Amino acid sequence: MESLRKLPTVLQADELVDKIFRRSSKIRGGDLKERIINKLATISNVSRDYFEKIISSHPNYDTLPTFYRELVDLIVGIENLKKALSSLKWANEMIQRIVTKSIKEIRKGKNPLEVYRSACGRISSVIEDIDNELRFLNEAKQKMREIPTLRDMPTVVVAGCPNVGKSSFVARVSTAKPEIADYPFTTQKIIIGYTPEIQIIDTPGLLDRPLARRSKIERKAILCLKNAADAILFIIDPTETCGYPMSSQLSLLEEIKKTFGKPTLEVYSKADLHSFRDRIAFSAKNGEGVKEVLEEITKIAKKVYSQTSTFIADSGQTSTQEQHS
Repeated sequence: MESLRKLPTVLQADELVDKIFRRSSKIRGGDLKERIINKLATISNVSRDYFEKIISSHPNYDTLPTFYRELVDLIVGIENLKKALSSLKWANEMIQRIVTKSIKEIRKGKNPLEVYRSACGRISSVIEDIDNELRFLNEAKQKMREIPTLRDMPTVVVAGCPNVGKSSFVARVSTAKPEIADYPFTTQKIIIGYTPEIQIIDTPGLLDRPLARRSKIERKAILCLKNAADAILFIIDPTETCGYPMSSQLSLLEEIKKTFGKPTLEVYSKADLHSFRDRIAFSAKNGEGVKEVLEEITKIAKKVYSQTSTFIADSGQTSTQEQHS
C-alpha cells in the first residue's frame, strides 16, 4: 500500500521545538504587545499544521484490508501506532490551549514578555513529553517502507523451508531481485516480482514448527499465504543441502495445504544435483524445468483468479471480483 510506504519523516522533540520557535522568532514589526501575539499565533499555526500533517498521513488502521492490517500490526503494532498518534493529538490540543490562554492574558494587560516566556516553556515541556512517541513514529515509518503494494492480478506465493531455492526461482522468472545467499533466512521481508501474467511473492522461509513458536520473519510469509495467494508454489530441496530433511519439508507442506486450503504446486529445486523426477524439478542454476514450473503455476493461479479473487486495493478497500475472464 503506497500510503504506508510514503509516510512523512517525524521530527524528534528538540527538532520540533526548534522548528516552531525558529519560525516565531522571525516575526517583526508592530509594538511589543502586537509582536508577541503574532509570535504566539505563529507557534499555534506551525505546530497545528505539523501535527495535523503527521496524523492525517496515517490511514485508519482499523479499516485496512486484512493483509495490510495484519502486516502493519506484525511489523510495528497497531495499538502502539494509535497511542502514539493520540499523544500527538493531545500535544496539539495542549499547545493550542496554552497559546489561546496566553493571548487572552496579554490582551487583559499582563506583561507580554513574561507571558511569552512562560508559554514557550510550557510548550517546550509538552513537546518533550511526547519525544518517545515522535521517535517511535519515525521508526515505524522506516519499518513500513518494506510493506509491498499488491496489484490486481493472479498472485503466486512461493513457500518452503529456508534455503531451498525460493529466491533463486523468483529472481530467475520475474522482475524481482531478492538477496540470494547460502544461509537460512536470507529473505527477511516480502519481495514481489512480476511476469507478464502473474504477480509472484518471495517470502521468508518457514520451519516445521507450531505457529506460536514461529518468528516475526516467518509470520510475514504466513500472512502472504493466508491473505494474498491465489496459488502456492511449494519448493522442496530433495538434496537436503538446505539443512532440512525431507521429512521436515514434507511435514511443512502438509501443514500449509491443510491450513490454507489453496491450490498448491509441489516442485523440486536444485535439479542439477539430483535425479528425483516424481514431481516437476527445476534448476535455477542451469534453467532446467524453470519454464515448466512457471507455466504450470501460472495456469493454476490464473484459473483461481478468474473464478474468484479478493483484490487488496491500494485505496484501502477490499473488493471481491468474480469471473474476471
